[in-house]
This record gives sequence, C-alpha cells and structure tokens, in this order.
Amino acid sequence: MKDLYDSLGVSKTADAAEIKRAYRKLTQQFHPDKNPGDKAAEERFKDISVAYEVIGDPDKRKLYDEFGEISLTQGFDPARARAYKQARGGFPGGAGGGRGAPGFGGSYGFSSSSDARGASFDDILSQLFGGGRVRDADDLFGAQGRGGPRQPTTQDISGEITIDFTDALLGATVPLRIESRGGAARTLDVKVPQGVADNSKLRLRGQGSGNPPGDILLTIRVREHRHLQRDGNNLILPLPVTALEAYRGGPIDVPTPWGELTIKLAPGSQNGQTLRLKGKGVQAPGRDAGDLLIKLDVRLPRAGDPALLAALEALQAEEDPRAGFTL
Repeated sequence: MKDLYDSLGVSKTADAAEIKRAYRKLTQQFHPDKNPGDKAAEERFKDISVAYEVIGDPDKRKLYDEFGEISLTQGFDPARARAYKQARGGFPGGAGGGRGAPGFGGSYGFSSSSDARGASFDDILSQLFGGGRVRDADDLFGAQGRGGPRQPTTQDISGEITIDFTDALLGATVPLRIESRGGAARTLDVKVPQGVADNSKLRLRGQGSGNPPGDILLTIRVREHRHLQRDGNNLILPLPVTALEAYRGGPIDVPTPWGELTIKLAPGSQNGQTLRLKGKGVQAPGRDAGDLLIKLDVRLPRAGDPALLAALEALQAEEDPRAGFTL
C-alpha cells in the first residue's frame, strides 16, 4: 500500500489545513467527472480519498503514525499492539526465549523460535489482528472481520435521497454521505438521471459493503413543485393570464423547465382551457418525451373600479352564460 502522506503529496509534519488544501486540490484534479473513462485517474481518486479519511482525522492519523498500515486493519486494537511491542523481548532476538511474548502464549502461530525468527513487527501484528490490510476505499468502508481465511462478505446497502422537482426533470449530481459502523465515512457523487420519477430505484454497483463490495440501492424521493405537476411523462402547468390577455389573445411568455417559451392565445380563450406543447414534458433517456399541458387560469381585475364595472355591464348586459344550462 502506498504511503498515505505520499498519496496526498504532503510531509508527515503537515498540519490539518495543509492536508485539507492538498486533498481539495487533488480531488478537483482527479475527480471522475473531469476524467471520464480514465481508470488511472479513478484509482488515483480512490487513493486520495482513502488517504484523507485517515490522515485527515486526528485520531486515525495518530495511530497510523505510530503503527503504520496495520492500524487500518478492521478490529485493530492499539492497546494490545502496544502491549506486544513492550513485550517484544519474549521473541528470539530479544531478552527472552522463543515461546512468544508474555500474555500471548504463542497462540498466534509463534509456538517455537523458528516461527517468529526474522519476522518484522508489522508481520507479527498482521497475524495478531487477522492479517487483513486496507488496500482501497472499498476495504476501508466495507470490510468485515478478517480472522482466518477471507470469505466473501458482500452486503448491499439500502437508503434514500430526496431531490427537487426540477432536478428530477433535468438530472443532477447529488452528494451522498455513507457512514460505516466503525465511524469511517465517504461521500459519493450520485448521478440522478434526467426524467427520474418519485419513488424510483437507483442501483450503485460495487459501492456497498463487504469484500467483494455489494451495491447501494437508493430510493429517490422527489419534492413537490409549487406550480408544476407530473402525470406520467406529461407536465401540467396552471398559468395565470389576465382577462385582457384571454379576451384579446396574442403572444404571452411562459416559464418552463426548458427555458421561457412564447405561446399564442386564441382570442376569447376561456378559464380552464388547456394548451398542449408537444415534447415539452418529461424527457427521459430511451423514452418519448411527454407534453406540457398549460391550463389557463384567467384572473379578473380586483373589484372596486366603477369605470370597469360600468364597461362590463354595457358589454355583457344582454349576455346570459347559463342559458340552456340544466342538470
């Protein structure tokens, strides 16, 4: 495993601010979104993330400085490691015989002098703590216990994210923070596809727990919009218009998720009338685009204008909109 300080390009004496600056600079440089299809950049990004998760955390950094890579092993016990370190004289090359360090009784495969002779401190600690080493981000965030031979421990993770209505229509990249039981955390940039519907499922392959890692299964919740509604792949937009605009007709500007459009009202348009804009609804990859249905919401002028009232009386005095209206 590469030295974590080297992964971030900082010295072992770097302070927290310097480490954070290096991390931000490198993640911007090697982020997968800026290097699509570049496997080397993807692996470099993983190395950077692992390094910062350790040396960006004061407690983990302290253990890493003291014990090195073995401190990243799942289940590592620093007190136990220190006890062995103090008792190293019990192994050949120290002050004692060959039966193992006091308190360990040779129970980790060092029952004779030939077992431990020539073994490095890291090698012995590796056997004491199961032999597992953190090799990449997946190991750090999803590894299970490592006593004895490693067995597949694939686990899927379920969760949900909530996004805005317009983000669901247009697509978005949403940060997702994942925390392990051991306290480690990571952040994924989740790409939400364009046109995703409420309660949709999204599978992030290889981002779950275990070794090999499982998947993350996300349920996507979409917030309601204050104006827009969704009906399948169609969008419904109630649009306020004045009585003058409805009566006179002509062009009016309409805000849509795809930008402002100009539509033409027919003279004498009525309240509740629906205008259909083809292909301006939900646009999802691999499907035909839906339509935007504009429902006219004709707004009358506020009451209290005598001149307007007189004009309306003169205009509609002989008109009966309920003539012939029966149930």
